[in-house]
Amino acid sequence: MQATKQQFALQWQNLKLSAKEKVLVAVSTGADSMALLWLLAHLPVAIRPQINVAYVDHQLRDQSKAETEFIQRYCQEYGYPLFTKTWAVAEHPQTGLEEKARKMRYGFFATVLKKQKIKYLLTAHHADDQAETFLMKLLRGGDLAQLTGIKSRRKFGARAELLRPLLGFTKAQLLHLVQEQNITYFEDETNEHDDYLRNRLRHHVIPQLKQENPQFLAHVESYATQLSEVLSLADEASKEKLAKLQQDDGSYALEQWQALAVLWQNQLLRQLFRPNQLELSEKKLAQANRLLNNTTKPQGQLDLGQGYFLVKEYHHFWIADHLLPSENLELQRSLSLGEWQWISDTEKVGLFFKDAYRPRPGDEVLAVSEAEAPFLLRHRRPGDRMKTKIGTQKIKQILIDRKIAKTKRERLWLVAAKDGNILWVVKVKKTDLSPRLVNAKMQYIIVLRREVKDDE
Repeated sequence: MQATKQQFALQWQNLKLSAKEKVLVAVSTGADSMALLWLLAHLPVAIRPQINVAYVDHQLRDQSKAETEFIQRYCQEYGYPLFTKTWAVAEHPQTGLEEKARKMRYGFFATVLKKQKIKYLLTAHHADDQAETFLMKLLRGGDLAQLTGIKSRRKFGARAELLRPLLGFTKAQLLHLVQEQNITYFEDETNEHDDYLRNRLRHHVIPQLKQENPQFLAHVESYATQLSEVLSLADEASKEKLAKLQQDDGSYALEQWQALAVLWQNQLLRQLFRPNQLELSEKKLAQANRLLNNTTKPQGQLDLGQGYFLVKEYHHFWIADHLLPSENLELQRSLSLGEWQWISDTEKVGLFFKDAYRPRPGDEVLAVSEAEAPFLLRHRRPGDRMKTKIGTQKIKQILIDRKIAKTKRERLWLVAAKDGNILWVVKVKKTDLSPRLVNAKMQYIIVLRREVKDDE
């Protein structure tokens, strides 16, 4: 027991918390969390924190009422502030119970931390938990970073940290402690069932591995630590490379990415996906690579799952959290003489008599015939064509030739004549049939002007 206390005190000192720092201990009344409470209480006074307890009654077991009453009495006896939550049975999901319970529980902890202005949340995860998590991730596959397992210290929300000071202890050590000190605890009977993968690993696989090598748990922790260090270095290098590829609009330069070695391409994709919590299979990663490296297809989108899409458009690519729809909210506007129509916060289009037009630097103009009036300002429609000296040309083909991204095509404004033919794809191309400006003849002129729109 004394050795366990000393080991814990050393690990606690390594966390370098301020003296008498307030902490919130997540307690389930199981052996692990009760051992954590006891060890914290028996730290030397000079480094002992102010203990606060958080407890959730999930109402999943018959004995939960007895557990709740026990932790209330325990905290009252030792003077620990206690924060509790009861998960209403009506809120229990039909599927994914374990994950939903975890999210609810940690959401509650976050709320308590914020309200009580506590910086640190402590959980009782130990070395056996680490090994179970490692093997579960190994079996399920996915991102290599997942094999780093449970971290002893990580950020929790914007201002708090999650600490796991028992990762250096085995389950056997903690059980020995609570039994030796006659610490009351409750066994979760669901831990005895083999319905969950974690329980099957705990009951059948890990004991066999321990038998093969008593140092199994220590080796898992060592490998997880080494892997975490290596991945941290790779992560930093990847962030630097991504930063060099990133453009002003937040997208990434495609040609520069294509010039990288395949190994770096894979690493950067994983880095790009990770902030969005995307755990992609090797198959999906290969699909992403094919999309980005396909020089014969300048545009495309790949569904990454979970509502995210990899978007490639000509010279750049990015991650979008939705399919990019048309923003064609207004089908058309009439161009009236002497009036402006705003097409953005900084651009407007107007129709004027040539003689009434007062040019400004930067104006773009298109001379048009009175016979083509009335003129419409609208978005693209299927089958739109532009008259040219050699016939007509599809607007779609013009946009392809000019390498206008699909996500931008539907937002473009077009000027159409009364016969429906397009005279001007604004900012892209004008018809070459525009009449010459003749001083002796009254003519119309369409103007694109850039200036800041006044807020009214």
